[in-house]
Amino acid sequence: MSLTQEQIKKIVSNLSKVSLKDEKKALKNMNKILGYMDLLQEVGTENVEPTISVINKKNILRKDFVENKNNALELLKSSGQKIINNSIAIPNIMK
Repeated sequence: MSLTQEQIKKIVSNLSKVSLKDEKKALKNMNKILGYMDLLQEVGTENVEPTISVINKKNILRKDFVENKNNALELLKSSGQKIINNSIAIPNIMK
């Protein structure tokens, strides 16, 4: 598949906000890109499973685990603030 200069002008004027300084160079580059697309369409993919990633590995990171070393009340006490009903007391800002 290749594009004509008229098609390039239509794409540029109607579908994008790109201004061309060299139309011949743009035509050459777009036709080159379309040539690669044609080449990719020749690749047989009938029996290939779709993939999300090309890396076929399990999770190689460490396992996640929850570790509760401190309970909530100890953490509140460590704040140094006044504690009322298991919450940090803040000054009234609505006077």
